[in-house]
Amino acid sequence: MVACWPMSRERFSILRIIGLGDLKGQPASIHFTFWIMLLSAFFLFADQNLPASNLSRIAAAFGLTDEKEYRFLLGGLVNLPFFVLGGVVSVLYGRLTDRIDRRKLLVTAVVLGELPCLLTGFAQDYWTYFILRMFTGFGIGGVFPILFSITGDLFRSENRPTASAWVGLAMSLGMGLGQLFAGSVAHDVIFGLEGWRFSFIAVAVPAFPIAALFYFFAKIPRHGAADSMALGLGSSADSDAVAEEAPVTAESFKRVFSTRTNVLAFLQGIPGTVPWGFLFVYAVDFFEKSKGWSVDTGNTVVLMFAGMSILGGFLGGFIGKKLYAMNRRLFPAFCAFTVTIGAIPTFYLINYNGASMMPAFIAALVGGLIVPMTGANVRAILINTNLPENRGAVFGVFNLTDDLGKGLGPFIIGLFILAMPALLAYNVAISMWLVCGIVWLGIIFTMNADEDRVTEELKKRGKA
Repeated sequence: MVACWPMSRERFSILRIIGLGDLKGQPASIHFTFWIMLLSAFFLFADQNLPASNLSRIAAAFGLTDEKEYRFLLGGLVNLPFFVLGGVVSVLYGRLTDRIDRRKLLVTAVVLGELPCLLTGFAQDYWTYFILRMFTGFGIGGVFPILFSITGDLFRSENRPTASAWVGLAMSLGMGLGQLFAGSVAHDVIFGLEGWRFSFIAVAVPAFPIAALFYFFAKIPRHGAADSMALGLGSSADSDAVAEEAPVTAESFKRVFSTRTNVLAFLQGIPGTVPWGFLFVYAVDFFEKSKGWSVDTGNTVVLMFAGMSILGGFLGGFIGKKLYAMNRRLFPAFCAFTVTIGAIPTFYLINYNGASMMPAFIAALVGGLIVPMTGANVRAILINTNLPENRGAVFGVFNLTDDLGKGLGPFIIGLFILAMPALLAYNVAISMWLVCGIVWLGIIFTMNADEDRVTEELKKRGKA
């Protein structure tokens, strides 16, 4: 472990411009740690949306011919254990993150997640595919709390929205480019493998050498390092002072749920992730089979939404940072506004039946830009409203609730598809963003008090 070096106060620098000013003046090992961590996240999350562009082709490989059946089995049922296991693992890793060497934890998460991803390319039947996809969720669930625990120890509160945006950018780029890659090889045969099979192998292989580089060369900051710097404390001992030992007990999770902002952030995550289940699991197949668009057109619409969501999440972090500096209440208010307003063009997109594709493209671009502005900011809020030793547990639970939405969302939508027209089921899914926006209104009234409580506690520890 290393303590962070004093934060630079230089007014202008490239790192400051891109929202990572707290890295200025840090040793090269800390810079390497941050960027290799993002690269690990990129490849781990690249696996998540690989099946979306190839549902019908995967179904054909496993002898599934009924459209409703394969949408449910490949889009709904298989995602339930993938995300539920990931969520449970996230809670476990969240507590271990606050106690064990985070280098070892990240590497084990990557290896245990990417190995079944690689083997998925060789699955010969549906249930083998099902089991391998389930275990792939281990990696995504395990790495999530580690990413944001380390981020919280590298960056001060005012810079965490932009730092979290960079982490979110890596995850989103992985998901988006992974899906784009899977679509680009959909009809190819590569090294004797169908394109969809090759896509799983190709995104898994690079993750192993990257994990090795992280293990041997990354230098992890001490818990509470950035907080101690923000309070004017510079030594390793002072970093230890602001991060107390927290045993892994039921009491530690009670502390997590005693913070009102945590509870609301967890609650908004469940409905807030359901629409993404439609967009990244069912949308391409829906556009191809139900609207009659070509697979390339359907992929283009989804990738336009996904591409703008990468930009939107990134910009959201920068806008959130500015609003936080102006008035902290504007920070969660902005999140409530964007997730609610962003649902409108998305409703338009899935109900559009015109001859021209231009309105659909515009709706995808606008919706994709607005909705994800919430994502980076909720993570920054959770870092700011929790003590250093609790952040791993907080992000473990947060990822569990997120994964419940991601897993249960496609599963429930799949059940709806069996009982009602698909279009109605998809409209219900998108309406969950409106529920998410309502929950965000509560965070406006809880965030400041919870953040002030953390700041006061850290000040007391620094003086002790």
